[in-house]
Amino acid sequence: IKSARWATGRKRIVAFDSGFHGRTGLSGAAGDDETARYFLCDKPGEFIKVPFNDLDAMRHELSGGDVAAVLMETIPATSGFPLPDDGYLSGVKTMCEEFETLYVADEVQTGLGRTGRMWAVEHWGVAPDILVTGKGLSGGLYPIAATVLSEPAGRWLKENAWGHVSTFGGSDIGCLVALRALQVCNDPATLENVNVQADYLLAGLQVLAERFPFLEEIRHKGLVMGLKFTDTSTGVGMMRALYENGIWAFVAGFDQSVIQLKPGLLIDREYCDEVLLRVENACVWFLQAMNEIMGGGSNLPDDAHLKTIVHLARLALPHWGLDDADLDVIKHRENTVFKVTAADGRCFVLRVHRRGNNSDAAVQSELVWMGALRDAGIAAPAVVPTSNGNLFVHVGEASDSRQCDLLEWLPGNLFNDLGRVEKGMRVEFCDRFKRLGALAARVHNQSENWQKPAGFERRSWDEGGLLGESPVMGRFWEHTAITPSQNREIMKARLVLGEFLKKFGKTPENYGLIHADFLPENILVHDGELSLIDFDDCGFGWYLFEMATSLFPQINQPFFDDLVVAYTEGYRSERELSDADLEAFPAFLMIRGFTYLGWLHTRGDNMKHADRLAEEIINGLLRFIPELMQELTPFQRVMVGAMARLRTIARA
Repeated sequence: IKSARWATGRKRIVAFDSGFHGRTGLSGAAGDDETARYFLCDKPGEFIKVPFNDLDAMRHELSGGDVAAVLMETIPATSGFPLPDDGYLSGVKTMCEEFETLYVADEVQTGLGRTGRMWAVEHWGVAPDILVTGKGLSGGLYPIAATVLSEPAGRWLKENAWGHVSTFGGSDIGCLVALRALQVCNDPATLENVNVQADYLLAGLQVLAERFPFLEEIRHKGLVMGLKFTDTSTGVGMMRALYENGIWAFVAGFDQSVIQLKPGLLIDREYCDEVLLRVENACVWFLQAMNEIMGGGSNLPDDAHLKTIVHLARLALPHWGLDDADLDVIKHRENTVFKVTAADGRCFVLRVHRRGNNSDAAVQSELVWMGALRDAGIAAPAVVPTSNGNLFVHVGEASDSRQCDLLEWLPGNLFNDLGRVEKGMRVEFCDRFKRLGALAARVHNQSENWQKPAGFERRSWDEGGLLGESPVMGRFWEHTAITPSQNREIMKARLVLGEFLKKFGKTPENYGLIHADFLPENILVHDGELSLIDFDDCGFGWYLFEMATSLFPQINQPFFDDLVVAYTEGYRSERELSDADLEAFPAFLMIRGFTYLGWLHTRGDNMKHADRLAEEIINGLLRFIPELMQELTPFQRVMVGAMARLRTIARA
C-alpha cells in the first residue's frame, strides 16, 4: 500500500468487502469494515470496498482517477474460495491500466504453486504490479513474507529505502529458507505433482459428494479447495467432524458453510487416499452426531444442581426395589434421564421430571397412553409400576418435589444411525422417512380410535398452544436475537398463520393425540422393528404438525422434497392423507419453526449453541414470510401489517 501510494501519488485503495489481508494497520483497514472498526483502524474515506466478481462496481470506483491501487486476493480465502468469473481479473487489470491504478495481488494463500501454477494469477493471464506472498515461503521453518514490485512501483526503494525498515528485517537464515522454498515450489515436477494429486483428490471428493449431498460444491484450483456445505451449521459441524477424524481444517471466516482444505504441494497418492478415507469417515461421523453437534449437545447442570438431581433419583429408586442400582446420566433437557443398571444386570430408564413441566394427571396420562400404544401393537417402553402399583412417584421436599417414573430399557440403535451410508444419503434417508411416515400413521390410527379414560389430560398443540399469547414452547416473538424489523415480519406471519389454523379446523381425521416429538432420534431399531420413545411432549394437535416435526430438521437437505414424498408414501400406506390437507404442510413447517424458536427462548440454556440455532431459524423463517404474505389479498396484507405494528407498539 505504501509503494502504491508513493508510485501514484494517490491515497484511495479499493479492496473487497469480505476480504482479508491481515489484522494490523493498513492491512486491517483494507479488510472487512466490521473487523477494521473493531480495532479502530477503519478509514472509510481511504479504503473503498466493492463486491467480488462485480466489474461494474469496480469501474464505478476507479473511474474518478483517484485510486492508488486495487488490492485483491486472487481467490478470496476467508470468503470461502469463490473463483473469479472468466474475464473478471483481466477486466480489473484492464481498468487499472485505463485509470493508472496499480493492481496488487495478495497471493499469501494461493501463491507458491498451490494452484498448480507458481502464482494463481497466471491461470487468468494477469501480471500484477505488486504481488504479496508468505505462508509457504517460510517452508514451515522460519516466518517470512515478501512483496514483489514492478520497477515503477518499487523505484522508491532504490532512491530512499529508509521507509522500509523492520526490527526483524535482513534475516539471513529466513532468506536462505525462502530461497529454498522458492526452488521447491517453482520446480516443474512440484507443479505437475500438484495438478495430478489435485485431480485425484477432486475425483474422490466428487464421489463422496454424491453419497453425502450436504457437500454441495467443491471449489478448487489445484490444491486450493473450498468444500461448500449446505449451510453454516453443517460447515461448522463438518469442521468438528474432520477434526475428530484427524484432519485439521477451518471454516472460511466470512462464509462458515465453506471449509478450507489446502494440502501440501508434495503429497502423494497414498496421502490422498488417506485424506479421502478420513473425509468419508468424517461425513459418516457427522451424520451419526448431527443432532449433537448442530445444537452442541445438552449442557449438564452444574455440579451442585446435578448432585441434587442424582440425590432425587436415589430417593426414587427404592420405590422399585432398586436401592443399590447404578445411575448414569443420559440426557438433561426437559427432564433428566438416567440409565439404571440393577445388581442383577437388568437395565431401566429413570426420568426425573422438570419441576412444573406437567401436572400429575398429565404424567399419568402420558404413561397410560404408552401402555395403550403397546396394546395396539406399537412398540413403546413398558412402564414399570412401583411396588405399590403406582406409575410414578414424588420425591424430594415439597418446595422441590419432582415426579419420577421408571421405564423398561429397550434394545436397539437410534433410527438416525445410517451406518456407512453406502447407498448414499438420499436413498438411506428416504427409506427411513418412509418407515417413519408409516409409523406415524399407525400412531394416529390408534389415537383416533382409542377411548381415552376419564381424567385423561395432556397439553394442546392447537392455535393457542402454537401461536397464542402463551404458547406451549414459549413466546417465540420475544427471542432476544430478533431485531425490531424482524419482529414485525414475524408478528405478521403469526397473525396469518393463526387465522389459517382456525380455518383449517379440527376433525377426527386431521387432529388428535400426537407424539409431538416424532424425530428419528426418538425411534429405536431392533431386529428391523421400530420402537417409539420419549413421549414427554405428547398432546392434542394436528397430524400434519407431527409430520412437520419429523421433517423440519431436514429442511436444508438438498433432497428435502424427496423426504416429504417418502414420508407421505409411508403415511398413506397406513392411513389416508388427502392432497388438500397435504397442501397445508408448508404452513405447519413454519409453525414448527416458531415453536422451536420459542423453546430456544425459554429453555435454550440447556443447549450449547442455542443462540446460533436461533439465528438460523429466524433467518430461515424470514425467507418464507414474503411467500406467505403473497397468499393474501392487498387489503389483507395492509390489515395484517397494521395489526402487527399495533401489537408491537402495545408490547413496547
